[in-house]
Amino acid sequence: MKPPQLPPLPAKPSAAASFIAVTAKLSLVIAAMALAWSLLQLLVAALMGRMDILRTMQDEGLPVPPGMLWLSEHVLSLSVLGLLLSIAFLAVSWALLRHREWGRIGFIVFLVLVALANFAFLPLIHSMFDSMQAMVPAEFLNSPQGLEMRVQLRVGLWTSLITSAVTALALAVLHGWLVIKLSRPDVRALFR
Repeated sequence: MKPPQLPPLPAKPSAAASFIAVTAKLSLVIAAMALAWSLLQLLVAALMGRMDILRTMQDEGLPVPPGMLWLSEHVLSLSVLGLLLSIAFLAVSWALLRHREWGRIGFIVFLVLVALANFAFLPLIHSMFDSMQAMVPAEFLNSPQGLEMRVQLRVGLWTSLITSAVTALALAVLHGWLVIKLSRPDVRALFR
């Protein structure tokens, strides 16, 4: 009588398959958090439509920067855009996990667009600080406390610019590495 044979051990996944699985699962978590954030942002945008914050600022005599006016006019459409992008990223991440070629290509497109967007938003930091300073009455800005506030705003501006630029560069390097890794032949061979 022959002893029963044990089933063969499952083959250990390749390094490329493990890389795809980890990347896709992390991306699914990020996409789910982005989706939750987008839904919360959409709720807040809908509630802000009922509260006229800009009117309150104007009633208090505070100047409203043009950037805030533009954001106020487009807050709902920007929130919907964020929600749609989150849904698209969730779909691409799921397709990446399922080894679909369109998921791999879509993921690469998201990586490149996010890296470029990080650099594109750097100039907005300067205008944000200018807008904060524009909201302060001129009489206060000319006082000793106003001078101190202007110095603090300038330090905050440079700190924000430097940290944002370093972060954008670090993310661009990481995204570039991921794009190269996703374009390797052994990884591409896993997709259909």
